[in-house]
Amino acid sequence: MTPLPFYLSPDLVEMISRLLMAVAAGSLVGLERYHRGHPAGMRTFALVSLTSALLTVALTSGPYSYLMGTADNGGSRVVQGILAGIGFIGAGVIVREGLSVRGLTSAACMWAVSAIGILIGTGEILLGFIGAIFVLTILMVFRWLDRFIPRRSYAMVHAKFTREAVPDEKGLTKQFESYGFTVLSLAFKGAKSGALEIRASVWAPGKTAADARAHLALNFRSDPKVVDFSVEPVTSE
Repeated sequence: MTPLPFYLSPDLVEMISRLLMAVAAGSLVGLERYHRGHPAGMRTFALVSLTSALLTVALTSGPYSYLMGTADNGGSRVVQGILAGIGFIGAGVIVREGLSVRGLTSAACMWAVSAIGILIGTGEILLGFIGAIFVLTILMVFRWLDRFIPRRSYAMVHAKFTREAVPDEKGLTKQFESYGFTVLSLAFKGAKSGALEIRASVWAPGKTAADARAHLALNFRSDPKVVDFSVEPVTSE
């Protein structure tokens, strides 16, 4: 029998198994993000979990544990470094599109997956997978619960009127309310040309918000006094 070119010690086998389980746990969370069409998917979350496990697996396994300075709280420094690095990656996932912010949930998932990788890397395999199940439960069950929880949908309304138009605050408020909006704030801005701009912050119940925005936009488009307008929903995910 040809001898193996290297010797798989029990410690090495254990470390490899932990890394594989860290990849599996990260992939479970990444699968949900990938299914929802988010930029950070299975590969990203698997790599985050794997990296966290790689940096911590040597703390408790193999002949390398003394190099981590366990007597000098080296493990604590490693964990702090991992979490600090995840902060930079999470910041790159968060994207602002106008007034809406996307990627907050994915950034939080990366933070959670890094903790899962740390737990599996240090030998807390069961707790790591329990954490992954909790993360999946929050992502899927809470999304289902959102359908039954009344929520407000906010929007920012910008409109520019012609010089001849003189809209008043009460009239605009009534107009917004006729479409189902509640006005939170209403600001006016005038130009030397005589044109008048308004900026309003409004909200409507989530179930009727889309129709309310569409009806308001159609009204502005057909109004000859309105030169330019925008009705932008404010969302975060």
